Amino acid sequence: MAATKPVALALEIALEVTTRVDVGGLEVIERFAKPWQILCRETQCAPFHRPEWIVAHLRVFEPNAEVVLLTASAGKRLLAVLPLVRKRCWDTGIPVTKLTAAANVHSVRFDILRSPCAAGESSIPALWGELKRLSGWHVLELPFFPQDGVCASLLALAAGDGYHTRSAMMEESPILRMCPEANGKLTWLGGTSRHFRHELRRYARVLEEQGGAKPIFTRWTRPDPALWQQFLELEAAGWKGRKGSAINCEAPTRSFYSEIARLGADGGYFCLHTLQVNGVLAAGAFSVMTPGCFYPMKIAFNEALRRGGPGHLLFNSILEECAGQGIPQLFFGGDKDHYKDLWTQETLPHFIGHIFASDLRSQLAYHSKTKVLPRLGKLRRSFKERLRWNKLEKTAPAAKPSAS
Repeated sequence: MAATKPVALALEIALEVTTRVDVGGLEVIERFAKPWQILCRETQCAPFHRPEWIVAHLRVFEPNAEVVLLTASAGKRLLAVLPLVRKRCWDTGIPVTKLTAAANVHSVRFDILRSPCAAGESSIPALWGELKRLSGWHVLELPFFPQDGVCASLLALAAGDGYHTRSAMMEESPILRMCPEANGKLTWLGGTSRHFRHELRRYARVLEEQGGAKPIFTRWTRPDPALWQQFLELEAAGWKGRKGSAINCEAPTRSFYSEIARLGADGGYFCLHTLQVNGVLAAGAFSVMTPGCFYPMKIAFNEALRRGGPGHLLFNSILEECAGQGIPQLFFGGDKDHYKDLWTQETLPHFIGHIFASDLRSQLAYHSKTKVLPRLGKLRRSFKERLRWNKLEKTAPAAKPSAS
């Protein structure tokens, strides 16, 4: 066994990194599913990068999309994969053909999946070379990638070759990292205030008084249809339902999360946590996880029990469970919200990046996005500010004449 790593390293160095582009439908993703899954195990990646997740996204949200899959390999070993879709659209008033990541807000984050080995690192320049040779695109769009992600490396390579690039922050997502105590156990409350820890104890008492029984925390790895329906109704009954972002608000979104629950249950990375009081669902969380991180994707709580803080009590139990399983961090995702700030102050920025091809139309799109639109936005803000001041001047009471 001791000779295995040197032999593998020698093979890795000897084999040339080759790249390819496959274009088609879902069958393109499914064709690479097995080596892709091996790469997922090697990298212990988040579920959002898995082939079945990409297939579920495409099937539900972009069923007629043209899939463009870029891969890099060494022999039979898959080193890197970048799933894109090609679409014709208007970008800042310019008609363009765009290559964009096979992901949206329900994917939480996106990045190029790449092996950490030396050949994996060299595969990214090779992928960029393939993209440069690929015809039929004006703009490459990469959303939701982390600051230190592989997509950032791709943007840097493009900029180094003289291509126009653009990167902007999309979200500043809170993350809670646990710390080991003196006894070696992980603690999840180290970054919270003493007042908040006192509130957690008070919430538990209030919720028990409100519900007439002690809250029951349960973890489901494959929820039954009745429980799943309860969770969907609970989320839709709250502010997410009123805002229109609840799972039940749109049929494609409901179909996607149902599919992810099924696939995640089969793959061992899905769980639904519930907090029930006297038979009433007080809070629930739809989540996915890896050995290194827990991702609560959808959270719901019973607003009639708000005084008992059921959402915070649910999170406290989830974090206690993560600590017991040795999962060292919880990624809240999304933007900073007040309830997340109570748990952690640390955030991870996520970006959207663009690479513009070198033809005239691509350059028009670049200048429109980076120069014309910002100036128009500045003019609009200035105009709105002037209107606001004019309104204030008209509604302000007239000054009384001074007595002579």
